[in-house]
Amino acid sequence: MNTTPRLESKRPGGRPRRDVDLSRVRELLDQGTSLRQAARQLGLGCGTIHRAARSLKSQSDVIQNPIAEAL
Repeated sequence: MNTTPRLESKRPGGRPRRDVDLSRVRELLDQGTSLRQAARQLGLGCGTIHRAARSLKSQSDVIQNPIAEAL
């Protein structure tokens, strides 16, 4: 049994995130553009657009939630 503590890396792992123009994503989705079409138009992946759309939704939920405003 090895009781040596694991060393934690000082560098974050994984691929760096792409910068996304959230206002452009919102504009395209509000026009009825699908996630795939928006991704293609912006030159990004579908997952990147999906993550951006999910963050836009969570931002709007916080703004529209009256319970959160009362706190």
